[in-house]
Amino acid sequence: MSKGYVVRLTFLALASLLSLTACAADAAAQDAREQVDRVAELLKGVDPWVSEDVGHRLTQDGNLAVFDVSGDGPDDPGRVRIRVRGTDRAFHPPAPGVSSPAAVAFLCFDVEVIYRSKLDRSRAGIRDRRVTVTEVACPEGRPRSFRPPAELPDRTSTWLKKHLPTTLDVDAARQAVRGLDLDPRIRQDITEFDDKIGIALREPDGDCLLARVWPNVVQVWRPWTWTPPVLPAERVCSAAQAASGYSNRAR
Repeated sequence: MSKGYVVRLTFLALASLLSLTACAADAAAQDAREQVDRVAELLKGVDPWVSEDVGHRLTQDGNLAVFDVSGDGPDDPGRVRIRVRGTDRAFHPPAPGVSSPAAVAFLCFDVEVIYRSKLDRSRAGIRDRRVTVTEVACPEGRPRSFRPPAELPDRTSTWLKKHLPTTLDVDAARQAVRGLDLDPRIRQDITEFDDKIGIALREPDGDCLLARVWPNVVQVWRPWTWTPPVLPAERVCSAAQAASGYSNRAR
């Protein structure tokens, strides 16, 4: 075999390798862009916008790293900065003498969710929000980590029915709620109103559990099942409403 023939084979193999590598890199980058488009669609439906919870949800996807989340939703646009790991998902038949190219790309994006104006919030379809996606240079530093969303324990209703007093003892009612050892992000409202004790426990996303006590009676219920277009701020969850039996579907 002549040296010239060997050189030509080597050149052809190198050219094939470079071609496959470039193709795989392009495909991986395209996969990253398609993934961020899916993230943008997901963020359109996030209501309410709780930055810590949004970040936690996104980091559950092994292909995403979150560098920043900001915004409070109603008056401040939601915004995330993420790094997406894209891969070449296409099948490439192995070429003789050519090792498989690395088919991974890391791209970073700034995703901004623009909310409707306050004047439009009463209209149906408020979940339809405008989302802009901008590819950016990947930031330095490590991605952020996020706490899981604050939720009431599954045992909350059972616990309250068992431990709430059956007399108008507000201190005993507060002691029963303290026994749940709730996440401090869950708002607690306990008061006596109209000869009853009302208890309201509100999660950050607006979900609510109500309870009320009067002599020999304890009731616990969720006041509504949320459906659009009701906004989180419009979801009632107060101790006074609990004491009055608001939307009482006790169980």
